Amino acid sequence: MSQEKQQRDIVSDNIQSTNKTTHLERTNNLKRQKSRIPTKIIEITQETPTVKTFKFNPTSSSSEFSFLPGQWLDVFIPNVSIVGGFSLTSTPQSYKETNTFELAIKYSNHPPAKWFHEQANIGDEVSVRVGGEFVWDSLKEKQEQTEHVIFIAGGVGINPLISMLESICQDKLLDKKKSFIEKIRLFYSVRTFSELLFYKRIEGLNKQFPEMLECSYFLTRDDPLRKSEFYYKQRIDKKIINDVIEKERDYLEKLKCFICGPSAMEDDIIKFLNESGVDKERILFEKWW
Repeated sequence: MSQEKQQRDIVSDNIQSTNKTTHLERTNNLKRQKSRIPTKIIEITQETPTVKTFKFNPTSSSSEFSFLPGQWLDVFIPNVSIVGGFSLTSTPQSYKETNTFELAIKYSNHPPAKWFHEQANIGDEVSVRVGGEFVWDSLKEKQEQTEHVIFIAGGVGINPLISMLESICQDKLLDKKKSFIEKIRLFYSVRTFSELLFYKRIEGLNKQFPEMLECSYFLTRDDPLRKSEFYYKQRIDKKIINDVIEKERDYLEKLKCFICGPSAMEDDIIKFLNESGVDKERILFEKWW
């Protein structure tokens, strides 16, 4: 993708973002932790042309800080009046082992995102607070006898889903006998191949769990670099959803679908899943746009 085209896409995203409500307004009715935890940036990585990941370490006792895969953080930045809202892209297991957590933030003119991309440096401190109800709760899913999972992501909607996916895989590595998930299908749509955030991480999991995990990538403005049944130049449409639900037809009572992406995409996918026979109680989604 040319630099000029990339800048046009960013400008388009930024124009759309000016019409959105704030993170706190959108999530006002959702549960969140009471305490703010002070944290320090310890690592910054350019993941894609428009996305950076930031790794954090709590600077005080972290006993009050805990999260489930899929949750987001309220992010309070010194001298920035607007509170940011960003999904965690790491797992509770990795936090327990390393005392670090991670956010992936796409560039925009929204003040918190703009600060992270243009001003944030290693050593800078922000405070965070966990919230959100779009989660992977392994205890709950085991009780509900979930065995098959479909993840559907659009753009940076992959953020909460990568945390869920990696958490399931980490549980399976820890104890395969106790792992209750038999099949995961990931459908991930972006404009161009270069925007496939966490591609190497996802493919690494795919190689580790080839029988459990199946990944399909959809590019809406780019030809796939690889020609196979798992790379498509199209959107995730009704036929794609119908085909995968046919494969899952015998497992609908043990299936859960998790969706995160632009609002119009989410609305279409939910409609396609309902029309294919998936109960609305088995479809979970994050509404950020």
